[in-house]
Amino acid sequence: MKNEEPAHSFWHSFPFLLDSHHLIIPSSHRAVLLSSRHPVLLLLTLLSLGCSAERPLRIEDYVPRSTVAQPDAGNNIRVPAAAEPLTLEACVRIALDNNPMQRAAREGVAAARHAIGEARAAYSPKLNGIVGYSRVEAHNFIQSTTSQGGTFTLDIPARNSYFLAGIFTWTIYDFGNRYSQLKAAMAHRGVAENELGRVRQDIALNVHQAFYALQVAQEAQGVARKTVERAQDNLQLARDRREVGAAAEIDVLRAEVDLAQARLDLVQANSQVRTARGNLNTAMGLPVEMSVDVHPPPDHLVPPDEIDLPKALDQAVHQRPEVMSALHNIDAARRSVSASKSAFGPSISLTGVYLQQGPDLLPKGQAWFYGVFASYPLFEGLLKVRRLSRTKAELAQAEANTAGAVLQVRSEVWLAHSRLAEAYEEIMASEVLRQRAEESYRTTRERYRNQAATVNELLDAQTALARAEASAVQARWQYRTANAEFRRAVGTLAGNDEW
Repeated sequence: MKNEEPAHSFWHSFPFLLDSHHLIIPSSHRAVLLSSRHPVLLLLTLLSLGCSAERPLRIEDYVPRSTVAQPDAGNNIRVPAAAEPLTLEACVRIALDNNPMQRAAREGVAAARHAIGEARAAYSPKLNGIVGYSRVEAHNFIQSTTSQGGTFTLDIPARNSYFLAGIFTWTIYDFGNRYSQLKAAMAHRGVAENELGRVRQDIALNVHQAFYALQVAQEAQGVARKTVERAQDNLQLARDRREVGAAAEIDVLRAEVDLAQARLDLVQANSQVRTARGNLNTAMGLPVEMSVDVHPPPDHLVPPDEIDLPKALDQAVHQRPEVMSALHNIDAARRSVSASKSAFGPSISLTGVYLQQGPDLLPKGQAWFYGVFASYPLFEGLLKVRRLSRTKAELAQAEANTAGAVLQVRSEVWLAHSRLAEAYEEIMASEVLRQRAEESYRTTRERYRNQAATVNELLDAQTALARAEASAVQARWQYRTANAEFRRAVGTLAGNDEW
């Protein structure tokens, strides 16, 4: 009997193949490989399982490093190098560069473009190569009788078989299926591009809202500091009057309570500034803890009456990404209907096969053939009919969604314009209120100094002034936010158009 070399020595000559740090394979499979007598065949099985180790996913790969001091190159964060405060336009640019939603939308566009390449590839011929090996071991013993009356036994040995084959196929005609698939892929690219436009508009709006919220918080912080200063002055005035016997102790206590409340309001205002700055960082795609300074935009108020509302409604319908995306969805649905109809036609293809087969590693036996074939499915359980009905229903759904998108966009523009007009009127009213409250506080403080008013009247006037100043700040920045929301509704917030 022929001695066989154990497979143990074969596998252990390549220890990296079985190392669990390099190859992810269960220990039971490794035991089978070690005990196998046919390493070639099992090596092919091993390769089919995959020979590359995979690194586990970690959330740290998607979290930017701390950038409290300065961002470094490893953070993939783009921030202007200048130490000057950031303008609103700079904040929007940073957000469009760094926000992960923008990157995700861009990758969606790239995927849609690659899908077009996939659809175009269907027009190209296909060439497949096949290499095969088989071994047959069958210990069959055949006994036969010789002409002299003797017998002998024949043992059929193991047989090796190798074959090489090349298969060429080229679809010549498919009743328009490939054309419809290509046009559908182009329509889906339009959907992805408009989704990118929508994401850009949303990112810009989020930055505008966060930027204005920070401006509101900073100005409210300034109002709180002025209120503290006024409360300190009023407390000192109350103490001076008490020293000369013109005021009672209750006046001082009342002024001290008012000062304590003003300081508490200042603490809350400081916290709101810190929170608003973190929200702006998040909107820009920066780490929340990064320290950034912003520069307020110039005061430029456009009366809503100067806006051409019919033009804005028409502009929104023709350029809002949501509406354009809905139109591309209709186009894609129509192409899907065409593709479903093409399934009712035949498919004609050119096919050629070349084959070599024999017992040697480079087989000598050859065979080949080629021809033109027509394929037509005779029965598929009404699959084509159901598919066509489904795609027609999806087309009707896409058309209905587009009509709804147009109504929604026009409604958003109308409501945004109404809020803008309301915010503009609030600015006018709040400014009058602030002026009146400032004059009331000035006269009341003068009357209190001349013993013609009580401390309650003085502190009430101070509180009314603080509320009026806060309302004026809020109204001014609410108008800016409403203006940004109106431009977002029209679809021009991330572009160059200005209202």
